[in-house]
Amino acid sequence: MIRKNSITKNFILLAVLAIMMAFLPPLTVPAAESIVIRSLNLTFKSQTGDQEILMPELTTTTSGVTIQDTLWKRDISKWKAASNERVSVIFTSDNMIFAESYNRTECKVTGAKFVSAKALDNNTLEVKVDYIPVVKLGKTSQAGWSDSKMTKAVWKKVEFATGYQVALYADDKLKKRISVSTNMVDLSDLMDKDAIYYYEVRAIGFTAEDRKYLKEGDYVTSDESTLSYDGDTSGAWKGNTYKQEDGGVPRNSWKQILNDWYYFDGNGIRQTGWLQSGQRWYYLNPTDGKLMTGWQQLNGKWYYLNTQGGEMMTGWIESKPKVWYYLNPDGSMASNTKVGEYWVDASGKWIS
Repeated sequence: MIRKNSITKNFILLAVLAIMMAFLPPLTVPAAESIVIRSLNLTFKSQTGDQEILMPELTTTTSGVTIQDTLWKRDISKWKAASNERVSVIFTSDNMIFAESYNRTECKVTGAKFVSAKALDNNTLEVKVDYIPVVKLGKTSQAGWSDSKMTKAVWKKVEFATGYQVALYADDKLKKRISVSTNMVDLSDLMDKDAIYYYEVRAIGFTAEDRKYLKEGDYVTSDESTLSYDGDTSGAWKGNTYKQEDGGVPRNSWKQILNDWYYFDGNGIRQTGWLQSGQRWYYLNPTDGKLMTGWQQLNGKWYYLNTQGGEMMTGWIESKPKVWYYLNPDGSMASNTKVGEYWVDASGKWIS
């Protein structure tokens, strides 16, 4: 049997507790999860400069987040078009905190490549990004030829260009368009008929990837000027292959390196000895592969290799003023014999 005084005491205790709780502040549960920034975004908008590289515009639409600073690894004066440039973007937030790190899904970067995102403290985040600058290429200042026969086209380099597009015309009709990675190309194989030839050239990005960031320049028409070609000076030899600055190797093509010409096969291997390129024959030094020119004695016979282009000559040539020689169809010099109505002596000279 429950006593009446016990019920009264319990009732009084509950009433006192109720009065005390009425004066206490409301109980709240910390909502830590709600103030952590779970995702954010960063957009790079390229500013396309005309023959110059410009800084991109950086923006974010993440609420409560501000871009405080951008720290580029290299000064813009040293940037290269179509090449990665590393930047650290510093984010800050006053009323929210960052997670320790973010992956590329949680930190979405548009217009550049996400590298990493790590918090420096609760309210500061560093996002590392690789950005590739965009540039509108200019046009060459001069386009001419490197030989008197006007078969080897050469033009002045265009800043930032990684390649060039050449359009060859014969009697004002387009014959062929080709793309090259140097500021010189031998067009002799395409000049297979009597015609008035000229070419147009414009700067481009050589690879499909380059063309995303290098906007093509304007065409320039060649004239009859003679220009020197400096050749490649930035690569390095690796045995019988030549590694260019961009990591590639020349294949199935001529390449001038410093002051000498070489020919590389489809595997990028430097060739030596006799070489047929198109309809012409050339001789490459058997030791180092350099293109030989002028008079050369090979296997007991004399040959004359054009000093302008290196091709093996045949028929009558005037290697010196008023000094004529006859070269057989195989290129070897005739000597002490009669050629048609003319005689050549033991040294190969025509006897007048």
